[in-house]
Amino acid sequence: MSQSALATYLALSDDDLNEMGIRPDTLFEAQPDDNGAAGYYFNVPDTTPQRVLGQKRWSLGDRIDIPASVLNNDSA
Repeated sequence: MSQSALATYLALSDDDLNEMGIRPDTLFEAQPDDNGAAGYYFNVPDTTPQRVLGQKRWSLGDRIDIPASVLNNDSA
């Protein structure tokens, strides 16, 4: 699992994710949807900088879903 892939998917920098305390190993596994696709998610933490909240239009506690393909593609 690549933090850079996660940062790219979210259109954030690795530094932003570090400041938020978000790493691939801190994500929660999501339940499979009706199509059987599972993924990951995190809830926007209170350590998220205001500039990121504004840029992404997130609120503290929002659930952010990440497709499994973002983190399971280790072809870099």
